[in-house]
This record gives sequence, C-alpha cells and structure tokens, in this order.
Amino acid sequence: MKKVIPILSLALFLSACSSHSGNISTGSHIDCPLMYIATGTASYTRILEIGGSNIDGLILEAKRDLYRKFPYKKGIKLSNFSVDYKNTFLLIFHTTKVTVSADVYNCNTSILSDSLENNLPLNINGFNIKDTVIFSDYEYGLVKATILSHNADGTVKISYYSPSLLMITKFSTSYNKIYKINQDPENINNFGFEIGEKVKVILLNKNKNYKTKVIGVIKAINSEKAIVEFISNNNVVSNQIVEKQLLKK
Repeated sequence: MKKVIPILSLALFLSACSSHSGNISTGSHIDCPLMYIATGTASYTRILEIGGSNIDGLILEAKRDLYRKFPYKKGIKLSNFSVDYKNTFLLIFHTTKVTVSADVYNCNTSILSDSLENNLPLNINGFNIKDTVIFSDYEYGLVKATILSHNADGTVKISYYSPSLLMITKFSTSYNKIYKINQDPENINNFGFEIGEKVKVILLNKNKNYKTKVIGVIKAINSEKAIVEFISNNNVVSNQIVEKQLLKK
C-alpha cells in the first residue's frame, strides 16, 4: 500500500499540470484603424512522449488556420504576430497547443475627423486621432478600440469590433474610460508614467481595508487609472485596473 500512494500522487499531479509560454513579433506601425485580433490554432498529442515535437510544423499549421479564417483582402493588413504555447500533461498524455494571433487593420477606411471640423487639436489628454487604445466595455470586458475623433463636448469618439467579429460599435465616451497602450515621449508629461514601466502597486481588497504590495508593469494608462500586469502569489499572471494614486515608482 505504501508504494501505491506515491504513484497516485504522481498521477494526480500530472493530471492537472500545464505550462504556458510565448513570444511576440512587433511589426511596423500601421496608421489604420484596428479591426480586431485574428487567431489560428493547432495541437498535437503524444502518448508516453512517443513521437516528435515539431513546433515549427505546429506554428505553420496554426498560421494556415488563421489565414483560412481570415483570407487575404485588399487593404487589410496584419501585424504584431504573436505565438503562444500551452503544454498540458494528463497521465500518460502530453498535448502541445500553439496559438498564432495578429492585429488586423482596415486600411480601406479613411477616418474623417470631426476634430478638424470643430477646430480641435489632434491630441487631447494624451490621446491622438487613430490611436489604438483599451476600452472597458460593460459586456465584453477590456477590448481594443480606435480613436475616431475628439468631440467639442469634451468626449472622445471610438470604434471597436465585438468578439464575434459580426458587429462594429461606434460611440462617444469619456477619456477616463480609455487607456493608452503605446509608448510615447509625452506619456510621462501626460500621465506621469510610461507604458512598460515597472512600478510598486498597492492592491486593496473589496472592502479596502487590506493592502498588498506587489511589483507590476504598466500595460495601459490614462489620467486617472492604469492597467497593471503582475504575478500573484500562486504564479498566475493578472491584469488589474488600479488608481494612479496607488502606484509608486
């Protein structure tokens, strides 16, 4: 019986073991509205580690899957490709899943700026016309959006696609609902921090009576808040919206 316990423990460990890794290839800047993020996947399962692990072949298959879902169209450009790997171990099985993703830009659409018609500057509150930003949607969560114009009433007009890719939403919102995601020499002056900067973060619980201090990286920011990425105590990567007053250099 003593020999059975380690075997069962090992089986239970392997049944729930998985790991993630990935890389990003940043392409040239495309001055067109962002439509959405296209993805393609491919996977391969081995038994008792029998069989080769042709990662290059999986990447190619995932990329072909991406292009099958999103065939070439004139004026549509893809950039900022990323590759994510997920290895899952289930008893004697080892599955490798590869996901290839890319930002899709629509260069057929010309943005007619209301800002120019209203004699407004192209940069307001640190945001430029055609900037790609993060917007916190009540239904879809955090989504990428494109700034269409600055409005005379102090709001900003944006557009973004739903996750189903079937509907594009255009409407006006406040500047504290969008977050800048690209580095800019003026970010320090406008927001006090730069994208990618490491900061000390004070996290509060729901009742705001318990504080946890962690080291995080700023992924997006506006004049009031920032989206910060950090690793929790159980080694899980998390993104959280934090008020700027809780960030320290």
